[in-house]
Amino acid sequence: MLKNVLRIGLSIGVSLAILALLLQLVTSGLPDGQRPSVLSALQATSLGLVGAYVLLSLVGLFARATRYRLLISMSGEPNVPNLKQMALVTGIRNMVVDMLPARLGELGYVGLLNRGYGVKLENCVSSLTVAIAFDFIALLVVIMMIIAKQLLGGELQGWVLGAMVSAIVLSLIALIGLFVITPWFSRLMERNFAAKSAESLWGKALTLLKDFSKSLMAVRAAGKTTQVVLLSVLIRVLKYLGMYLLFLGVAAPSFEELAGLPLEHAVGALIGGEIGASLPIPTFMSFGAYEAGSALVFQLLGVADQAAAVVTMLCVHIWSQMMDYLLGGVLLAIFILLVRRGKTAPNSQEAAFKSPSRLAQLASLAAAGFVLMLGSGFLAYQLWAASKLGSMSAPAAGAVAEDQAEWRELSKQHVGGLEGFVVFSSNRDGNHDIFKLDLASFELSKLTEHPHTETYPRVSPNGQRLIFARAHQEWVSQRNTVAWDVYMLDIASGVETKIGSDGTAPAWISDSQITFLQNGTTIVKVDVDSLAVQTLFEPGLENAMPKGAKLQNPSINPVSGDLTFTARQNQIGSPHGHWGTALNSGESHRPVYEGCELRWSIDGKLLYQVAKGGRGDGLRIVSVDPQTLEVSTMIDLDGEFSHEYWPKESAAGDYFVFGASRGKKDHEHDVADYEIFLWKTGSDLSKATRLTFHTGNDNWPDVFIK
Repeated sequence: MLKNVLRIGLSIGVSLAILALLLQLVTSGLPDGQRPSVLSALQATSLGLVGAYVLLSLVGLFARATRYRLLISMSGEPNVPNLKQMALVTGIRNMVVDMLPARLGELGYVGLLNRGYGVKLENCVSSLTVAIAFDFIALLVVIMMIIAKQLLGGELQGWVLGAMVSAIVLSLIALIGLFVITPWFSRLMERNFAAKSAESLWGKALTLLKDFSKSLMAVRAAGKTTQVVLLSVLIRVLKYLGMYLLFLGVAAPSFEELAGLPLEHAVGALIGGEIGASLPIPTFMSFGAYEAGSALVFQLLGVADQAAAVVTMLCVHIWSQMMDYLLGGVLLAIFILLVRRGKTAPNSQEAAFKSPSRLAQLASLAAAGFVLMLGSGFLAYQLWAASKLGSMSAPAAGAVAEDQAEWRELSKQHVGGLEGFVVFSSNRDGNHDIFKLDLASFELSKLTEHPHTETYPRVSPNGQRLIFARAHQEWVSQRNTVAWDVYMLDIASGVETKIGSDGTAPAWISDSQITFLQNGTTIVKVDVDSLAVQTLFEPGLENAMPKGAKLQNPSINPVSGDLTFTARQNQIGSPHGHWGTALNSGESHRPVYEGCELRWSIDGKLLYQVAKGGRGDGLRIVSVDPQTLEVSTMIDLDGEFSHEYWPKESAAGDYFVFGASRGKKDHEHDVADYEIFLWKTGSDLSKATRLTFHTGNDNWPDVFIK
């Protein structure tokens, strides 16, 4: 009983760890620029088609188990497992087959059959290798079906002929290797090394080779080749049909062009991925090798959107592995519960010798518990890491606040006489676009209208142009700093110009120059008229930051040229906290304060930033002396909205615009209900004027005042 508990604990712990590794692939194993597309495609996948894939996989599992039973019985094995037992072994085999390169995970099948059900080792190996050989033959049959379809359609393509030749070669190599070369090699070894002791390692190897050869010959002489071929073809058809439905489940909602490909093209890519996964490349679960194999086929087919093809196949791979490991983990636990290999010892002395001591039992139990805790902890950590990627879907558009009429008139009175406008990003029309609020008339207009998320608007010092970040797709969390492009908008004409790729957090240096964060690590300066680019800062390049360090929200001193940015606390040398800010001067930098959005004032004499310590355990906006790093509260509202963010100074330094939410629980930048406020620098904070009255998400404001 204890042994079963230990094994189940170990299997659950390992399964949880594998699921965590799959999740880690999404949370940290993908480039930032690719992650939103993968997350979006995974989220949009048709669960109905995923269910159809699972159903076909179960049918294929029993077909594969039936073929294994047939091959084992053909070898002359006396201990042939029943169909239920064989299905357990097959399901576990499906789980571990890709865990090692070149499908070395297949060896798990041998161990389960031999140790679990007493099947002779040579018959385990022969049933496995013969099944692989007939898989190649079945693959050839599937390719012939594709050729027949193309011939009927009048468009035979070269790639399928190449696939047919490859399948023929692989089939011949497998069959000749098993049924011709192996018996010949066995006889050769027996003639030359027959004198070797049967008890020696070399003698045991020769015996296994001889028995394996006999098992192969028994399979060959059984006369059931047709049945094995038919079962193999059925297995292949079920597999590729299920994978094709899964392919459609991923592609149809996100990539219509791929979903519209002919069936044989999609199946060809799936076969290419399978071949890539079979290569002796050191990858975990064949990630990378599978996608490379399928991408090559898509390239040969002339698919234009290669990025979409890679994302689709990666999502197909993730879904299939997730389903296989969930099913395999359950079957492994059932296998452990059902298999009883313990036998009564022939005498009490032997039993005492074989029975583990109490200490050994406790140690084994502790080890199993440790693995279970480790797997659970790893999975919990990956779930937490996934939550830190930001929202995976756009927030609801919200509605006009109930108190709009009351507050709007009061706000108009507060800003009456000001000539200028405020810009901000808002999802109030269902998608984050850039809006403009005229301060004199309080009229709200939309400056952009694009299906992709737009944010981080910044007005040029002369008020004529606007720069902002536009996402690579409909929704990208602002926690991702790469999957964006920087655009410039001429406010009067509405003409847009793309300024830079893979960048966000733009800021004006002058009316003709901007900076932005590119690839999440590099701060560049761009002339918006000539589009000339200059690198200002790259972590690890003539500075003390570690190479590849992630940065956020850079700011340049307009007088001295000193740079500030937000980065991980451990990378800027601060001893605590997750994010912190740094002041960089030449090759050195100083940690400034725990918090974010450290910015220079317009005159270059002070710093201001968002920091902890606000009312109700929320955030506040503080000023920081660049010499002493002394901090003092600048903005900390009293009232419903007191979680301040995104402070931005007007060009003359006489006004601040910022956002505020209801508290720490409403923190997420692009999801929570933030409202925009305007405050005259140095005035009573009670005079801060609320400018927006909507339950949607308003963020990253900027202000221009004549």
